[in-house]
Amino acid sequence: MPFKVKEEYHAVVIEITGKFLGAVEGEAFKQTIEDLKEAGKIHVVIDLSKADLLDSTAIGLLISSLTTMRRAGGDVRLAGMQKRVKNLFLMTRLLGPVFDHYETVQEAVDSFAEQPEAPSGA
Repeated sequence: MPFKVKEEYHAVVIEITGKFLGAVEGEAFKQTIEDLKEAGKIHVVIDLSKADLLDSTAIGLLISSLTTMRRAGGDVRLAGMQKRVKNLFLMTRLLGPVFDHYETVQEAVDSFAEQPEAPSGA
């Protein structure tokens, strides 16, 4: 499984490692997001610092998780993108208008303490 879940004080961190292919890991990832939502853990940070590749299905999973958490009153924030992955999000215009990005996981986790409300419009 190319992702691990760990709880921090203000958020749950999902660390993605290596190649994250939505067709392969999609069901497990969706179930993880659903389980977190049901448990009331609606502030999620996706740690992409160790992700080498995300396919279009994986990006769709991230967008779906963002929608799920925002509807529940939370948010999903991205952290630690490597240049190649960051360029993908910039080219698809998902960085900024859709996802908030932080240089480190700690900055993203801390952002929930500073501004816990999700942006409107999702």
